[in-house]
Amino acid sequence: MKIAGTINEDIYAIRLQQGDEMAFRYVMERYFPIITVFARRFITNHAVAEDVAEETFIKLWRYHEKVTTFQSLKAFLYITAKNGCLNELRKEKNQQYRHKVYEANIDREEDFVANEIIRAEVKAEIIRTVNSLPGKMKRVFELSYLDGLPNREIAKQLNVSVNTVKGQKARALELVKEKLQGRDILPFALLLLAAMQKD
Repeated sequence: MKIAGTINEDIYAIRLQQGDEMAFRYVMERYFPIITVFARRFITNHAVAEDVAEETFIKLWRYHEKVTTFQSLKAFLYITAKNGCLNELRKEKNQQYRHKVYEANIDREEDFVANEIIRAEVKAEIIRTVNSLPGKMKRVFELSYLDGLPNREIAKQLNVSVNTVKGQKARALELVKEKLQGRDILPFALLLLAAMQKD
């Protein structure tokens, strides 16, 4: 599944391989949120997930000469992040959580990780789209779809009526659909949004 636009991202991979810091910054700005979302599917603590993402990019820079294409770069990021997450889970005192999140899926690990990669990239693309929404509408969307709050709680936080929240959510969802129209991620985005929505 192609998420990027028309830009030839292999150019950035080649420049990164040569030690170009601007290429590294491009990759980090584009993929840090995605890798963080990916890590959150293994680790519930957001700060720890961000630590894993940061360590992933530190390793990318350390081994940048091994990058040959943008696909190999992405594979490096996801594999390194996955391994970082598993290392963190091994540190968890609650071993039941580790079994639930990962070991229950070990027989189908490749499918599990592949699905999480798609989910992370689609969610990050949704977040980028949401960032272009008007202020209050953006906040309502974030509280509902990203933070998982119900309409009543959102209304309370923003000091508005529940009907206002519902209206803002509906309009925000329409704008997100419009902005993603024609993109190959749209069906995945709609499925993910439906799963994330709270009444």
